[in-house]
Amino acid sequence: MTIWLTGFALVVIVLATLALAARYNLWRPSKPLSLPRILMYHSIRPVVSPTGRGSGIVTTPEQFAWQMDWLARHGARFVTVAQLMAADDRAHMVAITFDDGYVDNYTIAWPILQKYNAPATIYLAPEMPGINPLTPEMVREMSASGIEFGAHTLTHIHLPSTDDATAEREIRQSRGAVQALTGQPCSSFAYPYGKLADRHVEMVRLAGFSSAVTTKKRVMPWAKVHSLRLPRLSMLGQMNRFEFWLTITRGRYRV
Repeated sequence: MTIWLTGFALVVIVLATLALAARYNLWRPSKPLSLPRILMYHSIRPVVSPTGRGSGIVTTPEQFAWQMDWLARHGARFVTVAQLMAADDRAHMVAITFDDGYVDNYTIAWPILQKYNAPATIYLAPEMPGINPLTPEMVREMSASGIEFGAHTLTHIHLPSTDDATAEREIRQSRGAVQALTGQPCSSFAYPYGKLADRHVEMVRLAGFSSAVTTKKRVMPWAKVHSLRLPRLSMLGQMNRFEFWLTITRGRYRV
């Protein structure tokens, strides 16, 4: 009986391990925290949830504060994307980015960032419908205090399904709109939905951007990174602390 129970327990352990490996990326090699990382957020706001966590692109203030604290305790050097691009030594650099320009980036996320003396990059789609956006006054205040504002097209279009003339106009005019709002140069771009083709990379380059971020979930040595196809780690609201750790160390938490 004891031998049978021991064998049964071993089978259970093996099956549980396989199930865990199938669900999570524990089998992927951990990437050293010294490698630079770009993190992607959207909206930071309270939600009603039985788990106490957010969902999709919404991260709760408690989650965001804990994640910032974890990064700070593990030696993160917080920078903007422009600062990351210009640095000679990128060891331990972490660029916090937000897409779209939600008002809660100012009311909720910014005070948490300030606690950790952390700048960030916010990619604005100045004419994006359907969101509660940052006001021009908020943008100017944040910009004057060290927050970088990049462009995200004017209306958050899906570039691959848009005709080239419209795509080129949205990319180019979004840079001008952001520069008009901030009074600062705009050198950083984010592809809406992370979707792009080679022709859009060329449009971004010709529009005057020196960097562009995607939604490719990778942690890579900087020498292997294309400046107009930068990978980012998706900070999904439903992630628990274990899944956050997996994302930071492996690039993503799910297979």
